[in-house]
Amino acid sequence: MLNFRECAADPGAAHILSLVSRLTIVTDAALDAPLCALRDTAAAILSADVPAALDAHHRLCRALLLSPARRVSGDLFLDHLLYLVLETPHPFASFAALGRMEEAHRIAMRADLHILGTLSTLKSGDLYRMLAENVRAALRPRSKKDNISEMSSALWSGGPMPKPKKEEPAPPPAFSFPLPAESEWLPFEYGEMGLRDSYVSDEALEEVYVRLLGSSDWRSLCDDIWNFFASYGTAPFLKGRLFHVKQGQVLSLAESDARYCPFTCQEQQRSALIDHVIRFMRGETAEPILLAGDTGLGKTATVFNLAEELPELRLVLLARDAQYDAAALLSALASQPLRFLLLLDDADFSSPSAAALLACRARGAFPANVLLAATCREPSPAIANTLHFTAPRIDEFAQMVEELLSQCGAPMDRAAVRNAAVDHQVDARDRLTVTAALFLADSLR
Repeated sequence: MLNFRECAADPGAAHILSLVSRLTIVTDAALDAPLCALRDTAAAILSADVPAALDAHHRLCRALLLSPARRVSGDLFLDHLLYLVLETPHPFASFAALGRMEEAHRIAMRADLHILGTLSTLKSGDLYRMLAENVRAALRPRSKKDNISEMSSALWSGGPMPKPKKEEPAPPPAFSFPLPAESEWLPFEYGEMGLRDSYVSDEALEEVYVRLLGSSDWRSLCDDIWNFFASYGTAPFLKGRLFHVKQGQVLSLAESDARYCPFTCQEQQRSALIDHVIRFMRGETAEPILLAGDTGLGKTATVFNLAEELPELRLVLLARDAQYDAAALLSALASQPLRFLLLLDDADFSSPSAAALLACRARGAFPANVLLAATCREPSPAIANTLHFTAPRIDEFAQMVEELLSQCGAPMDRAAVRNAAVDHQVDARDRLTVTAALFLADSLR
């Protein structure tokens, strides 16, 4: 594998152009902003165009800073290369997630891995050195042949003798845009290698990072990368367990957006839900399940709690107003080697999207790795298997507040909590709900 530190300017820049242009399956180099800017930087180096090189290099750095690549290697450019291999749903990854190995994809992936592995040796300082070499070469005065040299050449070649010319001094070098100091050339490096955040697939993903960064030939890891996708799926499902659908796309949902509250008074419903989902994950049932009850009783939060209880499960939230194509959504989930709970939150079963999901299930087109669940204010004939949530009694409500205060480590006086619960019910004339318990706990904290 070529090391760019050992390359002269022109061969090195030309090789960068060649490598980027030959990427096939991992990315479209014409659309990937960092690779486009890298190609422009290499072209400007070849022509010793300092303004163009500065512009392209800073566009490259900006694109790397804005890239969704995970910060892991300590080098922005290397982070982006790892992102292209592991976190973009390229055809090789998509087929691997389905458990399929296409030999044509494997050949193309090996070629791209070799290219990206070679590019992984490129540092920002190498680009600066290449540009500086070509700028110095462009400014160096060119020697002109004197009369004796020209006559000697004509004599040896048998051609006519040239007429003596009056010698003229060599022209001064043309003005060139000044090359800034290397300290002003933005570097790719930002720190040491290490995980700066947390992904649910880190147990396997970290090993792939280490092996790629330590390998002299990325092609040798092609089959290992296939096995990774076949076991853990593709982005965005590598990062978290909670997702939602927005404008037809499955996007990560921050865990801070979901408040877990496994209350003692709802343990029966929670246990029944967990048992049902475990049976689904074992392949023993595919029956959808409905959580019915008034607003604010913790139905959605109880479902979210599954993400903590069952780490192998992925939860996809469909809000009441979410716009999606049911067939396309089910196809996207079916293409992953994971188990999903698809939650219709505050379901309107008469809506076209929800009706389409139920129709897919009715005709046997529901994927085996997807379980349908829904929350609704009232039981519905659309889903027979129903868990009922009722408003807590005053003692259960006070216990909810105590459990919330205990979860956050706040000091509490049980008598004071109960008095506050009674006052809340009397003064606010509010229903006793999970939402009210959260509000009261916040005020007592």
